[in-house]
Amino acid sequence: MRFLLVLFILSFFPVHAQNLDVTSGAVAIDDGYTYLVTNKEPFPVTVKLDLKPNNLKVNTSKRVFVVPANTENFEILQMHMIKRDTYGYKASASYLIGNQTQEPLDFLYHLPYARTASYRVSQGNNSSSTHRGKYAIDFSMPTGTPVHAARGGLVIAVREDQSLGCTKPKCLEYANYIKILHKDGTIAEYTHLMVNGSLVRKGDKVNKDQHIGYSGNTGWSTGPHLHFTVYRPEFSRHNRTIPVRFWLGNSVAVNELQENRHYRKP
Repeated sequence: MRFLLVLFILSFFPVHAQNLDVTSGAVAIDDGYTYLVTNKEPFPVTVKLDLKPNNLKVNTSKRVFVVPANTENFEILQMHMIKRDTYGYKASASYLIGNQTQEPLDFLYHLPYARTASYRVSQGNNSSSTHRGKYAIDFSMPTGTPVHAARGGLVIAVREDQSLGCTKPKCLEYANYIKILHKDGTIAEYTHLMVNGSLVRKGDKVNKDQHIGYSGNTGWSTGPHLHFTVYRPEFSRHNRTIPVRFWLGNSVAVNELQENRHYRKP
């Protein structure tokens, strides 16, 4: 008698959770199983497989795999019967956006607004307010200010249907945002955009400095601003925010923007 396959599809994602169009499971072959993943998303996904075979030899010691974008029935491993007897397995799979088997690059980001514009940092990294324990920057700017990509990548999520904003945590779920996946697996999030304030859609490729949307005051916000953060998805319930270095022109780069200072984009 074969073991029953138990498959849990888990997607751990930051504040604005979303379902991934990813499925996985095993298909029987002559002497065991082949484990297949179908990824219908326009970006690669990292799959972590918790596998407990019974009387089956797995053809790889790997348990973390990267599945390309728009891929159907991508084989990640095979299991073959060890001896003539009953065999089976139990498995659960977890998914992350992007290739998370690599380390983040030491990238020099551009300020996320138009050239020659200057805006004040109203809240910096690990501040005593809402950024405690996080790497994130708030730029104070009027609603409708053009937002530009600080780094090129692939748009993985857009929300622009909300108009509500307030100073209470209960409004957190109403924030509009754009999320962009970078080639090293990190993700930039541009948050509090105005209603209908995105110029890009999921699956779009964007270049550094490209105009992608308009700032606003949606979600949990004490006033119009752009919240910018870069993070790396992890299989825990909490993603890891990444410290960002910004280019300020004339070969000048800063490791951390200071609160209450204005920064002009060259």
